[in-house]
Amino acid sequence: MNRNIYMLARRTDWKVLENFYKDLGDDGLKKVEKMKRFRDAKYDENADEPGSAHDMRYAAVNWEFLIDRYVVQGLKFVWTDENLDKLIRLDQHIRKLEYEMYQKFIEIKQNLDGLIAQGFDVYKDYQVTGEIRYDALYIDDDEHKQKYDWICELLQGYADMRALNSFSFGDGQEPEDPRNSENYIFEGKKGKCQRRSEWLNYDYFVKNGMTAFLYHLMVDLSHSLYSYNDIVNMDLRCFYINYDISF
Repeated sequence: MNRNIYMLARRTDWKVLENFYKDLGDDGLKKVEKMKRFRDAKYDENADEPGSAHDMRYAAVNWEFLIDRYVVQGLKFVWTDENLDKLIRLDQHIRKLEYEMYQKFIEIKQNLDGLIAQGFDVYKDYQVTGEIRYDALYIDDDEHKQKYDWICELLQGYADMRALNSFSFGDGQEPEDPRNSENYIFEGKKGKCQRRSEWLNYDYFVKNGMTAFLYHLMVDLSHSLYSYNDIVNMDLRCFYINYDISF
């Protein structure tokens, strides 16, 4: 279960849904009306948290829309040379960030171990975690603000980056070098939505595999609903590393 599901509990942009589902014909329009009836249904006033339960109807509607959007865009997606090149550059960028994280881990470990050796016992039993995150507004300019719409907000809120892939080490442990081949995916899951193993056909991924982070971002619907098209058009500058240290 995605711990970020509650992030979808925000007002539905019905105009966006109507524009999307009208392209699916009469069945699509009927589905929108069904969604509206579900959203407007009265909640049980005797429930423990009636307001929260009612708000989660937004989450259910928005989640179903994102799933349908994922399927439709996946079926339309074409592996052009341009899209493949974008995906390769993204995979290479993730590898770069993971190695940067590894180097920072080594630095953090040296500093903490040095403090412990000096008698600062408060730092014993430390735990360090690093994860790659994506924020479309990480670059603060008009271009990115214009691209940040309701759908982008939903996708970004739902994506559970830590669950996709994270690295950690603790007191007495050595940081794991992400360049270890065990961290890369060489076999893809087949699925009707996005032809999930298609990338296996290309030499770069056959030879190098794909980073676990990118792989799960593409296919793990329980933690990410970005379509292939969304992913290949992500701005590399909007990826960053978040560190957490606990004692």
